Amino acid sequence: MLKNFSNVTQRLRRLSSQELDVSGTFQSFLIDLLDEGKLTLDVTRVSVWLFDDLDKPSELINVANTDWQGDELPVQLPALTYENFPAYFSAINSGQSIDANDAAADPRTSEFQECYLTPNHIMTMLDTVIFKNGIPHGVVCCEGNNGVRTWHKDEIAFAEMIADCCSRRLLVKELWQLQLQLTDMAFKDPLTGLSNRRFLMDNAKREISRHARFDHPFSMMMLDIDHFKKINDNHGHETGDLVLKSFAEICVNTLRLEDCMCRLGGEEFIVLLPNTPVNSAMVIAERLRQEIEQSVISTPSGEITITSSFGVAEVNTNLPFGHSLKAVDHAVYQAKAAGRNCVIPAQ
Repeated sequence: MLKNFSNVTQRLRRLSSQELDVSGTFQSFLIDLLDEGKLTLDVTRVSVWLFDDLDKPSELINVANTDWQGDELPVQLPALTYENFPAYFSAINSGQSIDANDAAADPRTSEFQECYLTPNHIMTMLDTVIFKNGIPHGVVCCEGNNGVRTWHKDEIAFAEMIADCCSRRLLVKELWQLQLQLTDMAFKDPLTGLSNRRFLMDNAKREISRHARFDHPFSMMMLDIDHFKKINDNHGHETGDLVLKSFAEICVNTLRLEDCMCRLGGEEFIVLLPNTPVNSAMVIAERLRQEIEQSVISTPSGEITITSSFGVAEVNTNLPFGHSLKAVDHAVYQAKAAGRNCVIPAQ
């Protein structure tokens, strides 16, 4: 029985209201709740197990555990299968809390006796269900090795509050992941995986402001795949898409980590080169031009080689980005007029 039930629930409410970084592991943003449960219920360990599939669960996967140190996770997360523990899975799917006073004798948990209870000296268990949209999503498992124990209704209620707090945090993490996906959709080109024009314009403004503030050189290049229309006409648009994806991979693997490559549209691409004077940008562009020229792209239609025309410019941080964009676009036009597959600096 919990002493001062009102006090411990108030402490849990305050704990669950704190802001957390949900970008990490389940362990990192659930462990404070589990530690609170372990301390308040005076048990050996508390852990969270989540179903692998909400519609047709076949496994429970251990995603957080008070036995684990910090954010360090096992190389392979422990898992329970429905095939080996059908009674336990059925009990969880019922949605009812499992108050196994004597875990070895309780039919809902006795399946664990030989493989887990006896080796780890676990004698009592209190498992409460984590719900998602009213459907069991997992379980908070509280285990004790201090003998058989009769779980009081206040202890069961507190453990259920722990499970509800976990449920809310899991929902916040899911919403955060959804937001990341929506952001990717808004700012990434779905074909190549590169950032898109919208991201380019937003990022360019930030980079211009940063480089102007510190008076650092800032350059950019535009790339246009030569005769790309012929690839689509001769081999089809599916092959053309494959060439665009391969082209993007070649460029990203050749450029520096700090460089930002975006798909402007069609077969046109922009690369922002932070902290780079225009003479260095010309060297980078020439190295990339050679890498593209020497690469062979394998497609269902056969091996394809491509070239690209480049325009390079130093970004004028005193003017809107569109001014530099027009300059580098004109340089690409000059590269095309000069016979393609070359690098031309903006005038």
